[in-house]
Amino acid sequence: MAKTVTLRLSDSAYEAVKQYAEADRQSMNAWIETVLDAEDMRRRCEAHDQWMREHPDVAAFSEAWADRNLDELTKR
Repeated sequence: MAKTVTLRLSDSAYEAVKQYAEADRQSMNAWIETVLDAEDMRRRCEAHDQWMREHPDVAAFSEAWADRNLDELTKR
């Protein structure tokens, strides 16, 4: 089920979003969704990086696994 979130922007923030959206030829809603998606991805990547730093053995195993997969692909 979709949820609606209401953002309250100051007049200057509203005008800035409006200008960016118009420059990208998007609706303000679509432009804001794009910004939020990018921010969500940035935060997820940051959390993944932190987890990998806290679990170096798992990171090393993953890198070795990936290397083996690449080696297999080059043999084909």
